[in-house]
Amino acid sequence: MVKISILIPVYNAEEFLHDSIPSLLNQTLDDIELICVNDGSKDNSLNILNEFASMDSRVKVINKENGGCGSARNRALDEASGDYIYFFDPDDMIENNALKLAYNMAVKNNSDLVIFKSNVFDKNGISNRETYFTYNRTIDKKDFENLSFKHIKEYVLKGGYAPWSKLYKKDFIDSYDDFRFNIGLAFDDTPFHVKTMLRAKRISFINKFLHHYRVDNVNSVNHTSSNGFDIFKIIDIVEDILVNENYFEELETEFYVFQIHHTLLYIVSTNSADYYDTARERFKKIDRNHLKGHKYLTSYFDLVLEYEDYNEFKPLYEKLLLENKITRYENQINKLKNENSKLKKMNSQLKKENKILKKHNDELVNSKSYKITKPLREIKKMVDK
Repeated sequence: MVKISILIPVYNAEEFLHDSIPSLLNQTLDDIELICVNDGSKDNSLNILNEFASMDSRVKVINKENGGCGSARNRALDEASGDYIYFFDPDDMIENNALKLAYNMAVKNNSDLVIFKSNVFDKNGISNRETYFTYNRTIDKKDFENLSFKHIKEYVLKGGYAPWSKLYKKDFIDSYDDFRFNIGLAFDDTPFHVKTMLRAKRISFINKFLHHYRVDNVNSVNHTSSNGFDIFKIIDIVEDILVNENYFEELETEFYVFQIHHTLLYIVSTNSADYYDTARERFKKIDRNHLKGHKYLTSYFDLVLEYEDYNEFKPLYEKLLLENKITRYENQINKLKNENSKLKKMNSQLKKENKILKKHNDELVNSKSYKITKPLREIKKMVDK
């Protein structure tokens, strides 16, 4: 057995593999295995993976017909022998000490799940944009190593569904027969995330950016609008999970916010009246009170219910998106202005205090006692040397 099995679904990723695979092989924790599942790639991905395997025995390559990311991850899970499981996408990168930090944290706290921060990057470099998991803003640092459901509740359905910002204990994964990814669906990592977050008894958090997520891969699921229809199936699957795990009542409001938010993400990009009609019928069944405190989401929700025809809705929705975006920018600008004003006041106050201290210092230096004791200070300097 190795310490960590890294599971990598690969589909047409030839332009990224020479960056991503070395970021794994050069980890400070070297007791690892890479299980790379070539999911019917049509480019040179398989040959590149085989080249890495020929140079490093830790790389294992499985070649299969295309079945989607979920099927590739499931196949890799079946082959994994590590104490811990890490899922990795072939276009991303991680810090060279990421796995060692996550592994040490997991072992120290007997964690079912270790979560770390991820930021985004593209051809222009890495951004320090905050991740979905902002535990450092909401709980005390002393609780980072041992989190429970009361700490992670808001993160079950809020975001951060992808598994590449988490290290999983294999015994935890193996203790349930349904810890697998849905096959043939986009967003298959969302149900997996929800189940693991609900069932994990011990969760730890590392407040460091250890993973870097590529945002300029045009073939990514997040850039494919045709996958939009799958979101309805994912929403239904998540609802079933909450019901079966007896969490629906506790997370009812969070679920409806999750449903509305993710439905709206594709309501225009799919450019489909059928999608819109389906979304509208679903929205009709949701109590608007669940959206209290979600100003922007409420405005979009109301607009969907107001207009029956998609072609009437679309231009108004795009206009509302722009207006809300402008409002958010204006709020950010006002926030920065207020902070700048506070800093100016602080600076002015410090200048006044500095002026007073300088005056006191001048009075001291010019005082008779200071002049009389000058020889003593000179002698002290000589002694100190």
